[in-house]
Amino acid sequence: MNPQNKPKSLQDILKQRQQSGFVGREDQVNQFRQNLAFPPEDDRRRFLYNVWGQGGVGKSTLLRQFRKIADEAKIISAYIDEAEKTIPEVMGRLAEDLERQGHKLTQFTERYKVYRQKRQELETDPEAPQGFSAFVGKTMAKTGVRLARRVPVGGAVFDFVDEDAFATQAGEWASYVAKKITNKDEVRLVQEPEEVLTPLFLQDIFKIAKETPVVLFLDTYERTGEFLDNWLREILEGRHGEVSLNILITIAGRHELDKNHWASYEGLIARFPLEPFTEEEAQQYLTRKGITDSRVVEVILHLSGNLPLLVGMLADTHPNDPNQVIEPSTSAVERFLKWVDDPKRQQVALDAAIPRCLNRDVIAKLRAEEEADELFTWLKETSFVNERTDGWAYHDVVKTQMLRHKRLSSPQGWADIHGKLAEYYDSLRNDLQLEEEKKQRDPSWQSHTLNVLYHNLCQLPQRNLSVALNEFLAALKNQRKFAQQYAETMLQAGKDVDSSEVQRWGEQLVNGLKAYEEDVYQVTLEMFTAVLQNSGIEVKWQPIALGWRGETYRLMKRYTEALEDFDRAIKLDPKYDWAIASRGQTYRSMERYLESLEDFDRAIELNPKSDWAIGSRGFTYHLMKRYPEALQDFDRAIELDPKYDLAIASRGFTYRSMKRYPEALQDFDRAIELNPKRNWAIASRGFTYRLMKRYPEALQDFDRAIELDPKSWAITHRGFTYCLMERYPEALEDFDRAIELNPKYDW
Repeated sequence: MNPQNKPKSLQDILKQRQQSGFVGREDQVNQFRQNLAFPPEDDRRRFLYNVWGQGGVGKSTLLRQFRKIADEAKIISAYIDEAEKTIPEVMGRLAEDLERQGHKLTQFTERYKVYRQKRQELETDPEAPQGFSAFVGKTMAKTGVRLARRVPVGGAVFDFVDEDAFATQAGEWASYVAKKITNKDEVRLVQEPEEVLTPLFLQDIFKIAKETPVVLFLDTYERTGEFLDNWLREILEGRHGEVSLNILITIAGRHELDKNHWASYEGLIARFPLEPFTEEEAQQYLTRKGITDSRVVEVILHLSGNLPLLVGMLADTHPNDPNQVIEPSTSAVERFLKWVDDPKRQQVALDAAIPRCLNRDVIAKLRAEEEADELFTWLKETSFVNERTDGWAYHDVVKTQMLRHKRLSSPQGWADIHGKLAEYYDSLRNDLQLEEEKKQRDPSWQSHTLNVLYHNLCQLPQRNLSVALNEFLAALKNQRKFAQQYAETMLQAGKDVDSSEVQRWGEQLVNGLKAYEEDVYQVTLEMFTAVLQNSGIEVKWQPIALGWRGETYRLMKRYTEALEDFDRAIKLDPKYDWAIASRGQTYRSMERYLESLEDFDRAIELNPKSDWAIGSRGFTYHLMKRYPEALQDFDRAIELDPKYDLAIASRGFTYRSMKRYPEALQDFDRAIELNPKRNWAIASRGFTYRLMKRYPEALQDFDRAIELDPKSWAITHRGFTYCLMERYPEALEDFDRAIELNPKYDW
């Protein structure tokens, strides 16, 4: 239950004052209030509200009003905005909000704490493989490795693993997690947090909803919808378990929920498009603020365009003196500043738009220490400064106007403040006193570094762009997630300082890394080519760009160009073992096995504990049918990492090629236990069962593999198994399906 007689906090007073001036939106407010009163089984009841409209139109304000209505009806609610970047973080924030009201999500919170602890340990581990953090926090999109489709010919049955996909990063990441975490439930928690945590979250919500309705508010959906949209639909579909009828979800963003994607749920949705205030609503709002002079009202309406956010901002200063009204040719920001009587407040209103996130300490850096408390309190009470889950921030519409005004009206003041803030955040990261190898993976260091980057670029964009590009490559060497954030920060700085060159680079880096994750390699290729052509890139960072471009060429099967890039990278940095091993992979894909072995030998010499390189060399030996040497490498890789399921499954594959079927089964069993979704290991075990004429067990594994990947090569092998069992109609059905998937499948 909600705590009774809980003393009010400053935030409570702030929300009360923000809501007290609410006007307009009567239809939406009345519909929302009525909807809460309908029984869940009533056909009129809606379970999802979609509030949408341009920035500054009052979406967040309406959500606050909805929440007030829920509170008055003794309905509990929770709220998130764009501060949360992953689905687990969204659930975690909602759970925290509910717990503050006396409703703890016991099962979820317990597992979420473990997830956060394990994620922190893994992300800050200097031994984490390249790109690992992009994997943490997301359900594995591509599990396992696919086998090439070489199948029975003339009764001789064999297959082999697609060597290009064999050492995929997903396999490397999964093996790394299994190596670092001993509890297999925790391994799955880290590898598939959405799958593990969402059912627990829904179960706990279900328990609360038995006693009282629950309303979840998801604000700023234009920024979070990219990762939340599909997840929410999966919840409604029942993929993660039952959803209580006593729950209501309200989504607010700049864009309407896609009617194609949400077509199945239209009967549950109420859509509320928001437009600027009508003139009557705007005047009503100003009257409540005590502004009744017709000349002042006219100016406010003209400058604001009836946009609620700007109406509120201009009304905050209570400009009742007609003498303050001049020819309305100035911007809303300029007029707002003219109506602020206190020069200190005028200045802090402009200066405080510059930091990316606000708190009392930042205000103290901008103004005198003794003034910080009073000025920060005033700022928090304005219409355009909102509390976020990670601090306070200006609304985007006002922030953009404030930044432009500051930059144009006082270029030197603009540069001085950015310089001061860059020094401040630089001192914060230095105060962490982290060792060099731990810096790039520490979340606090990363946060301070992004702020240093932003303010340096805004202060002197041309001078600091080359530094930023080099530091981007340094970030990419250690953690792709951080490199992505780095690129996004460059893009934002470019927009705010109005530097087309910085903005162009930021866009290209952001799009290039995103394309890599989505397998749109041509875009990634163009990005790294542009980086390498930039004359400001230092020699010591060129191997990183060359190595990544080489890897991109490899994934595109453009092996000759991949080799050229790897060669250049290795020439510049002869100890770059990742590039050497990746070149070895490329040689292997070209069936140039001797050169592949040479590279793996060299990479292993440089890094004797690289189980990935050792396992990759083992597989090269396997393809050369040098099975004893392959086994030796797999044994060594597994000794270094007893949970290296990819190496274990590959050793099983080698045992099978040697017709040592019992040992092969033992390895496949162990690999599948470590990674239950490794499709090719399951299918390979099924193939082994078939060779042993254990057909029912073979079919069981093929069924499971096809369920995980409906386009799996296991379809063909299941068809052949049906043939051997003389179940010809089922065999024909599978062969038809295989041919449909690949019309050139001639065997």
